[in-house]
Amino acid sequence: MPHSAQLHWDYRDGRVAAVAAAIVYSLWVLEAVLPGGGAVQGALADQGTTFARFMESAHRTGAVLVMLTAGLGLGLGAREETGHLLAASWWCMAVFGAASLAATLFPGPCLVSTDVACAAESLTEGLPGATVAQAVLAALALLAALASVVVLAVDRWRQGDRSWPLVAVLALLQLLAAAALLVMAVRVYAAGGDGEPGAVFGVLQRAHLVTVSLWLLAAGLLPRLWRRTPSAPRTGASH
Repeated sequence: MPHSAQLHWDYRDGRVAAVAAAIVYSLWVLEAVLPGGGAVQGALADQGTTFARFMESAHRTGAVLVMLTAGLGLGLGAREETGHLLAASWWCMAVFGAASLAATLFPGPCLVSTDVACAAESLTEGLPGATVAQAVLAALALLAALASVVVLAVDRWRQGDRSWPLVAVLALLQLLAAAALLVMAVRVYAAGGDGEPGAVFGVLQRAHLVTVSLWLLAAGLLPRLWRRTPSAPRTGASH
């Protein structure tokens, strides 16, 4: 096969994929400022709208981009400089992407695949298409994203990277948002719902997605996570 026909990946592809995924996961915030939208409505609002269908497709695309980022991070990331922690962070990111993608394949009422609060609330309200599997996948995605950013913060600290305080702040923000979302989801599920699907979690859901987007953005922009030059090929001859 000619060399020009071979598919070639380098660190820039991974960084672009991470930044693109960050943009996709931040799109839901736009609903709050669109006509007819609002931060209090949440993921179950206006499911039949064009924006809702766009969001469902966008999150499926975002999940694929996350998996691509994690795969390139494992293959082209600077593992030889940082040991196993960075690899563990990439693996957690891959789980996040895979769980998110799987959640989008279920015909549930939630527009955002990682929205565990929406999945739990839709179950309690008995909405059509709501399944336990979607709630489990959403929770798995939420926890995998949290694990990835926490491990990344520890890795940056151990490596003496000057960016570690920034990553630690991102990890703390995501921890707070994820914990609050899980607690509220459990409370609503235990109480059997509030009679108004999607009305409780709007702001908190969006806040959590913002922290996820910032984590993905950091994964794409932090330079020391990626190896800039490929390893030199072995020629098989010595001089």
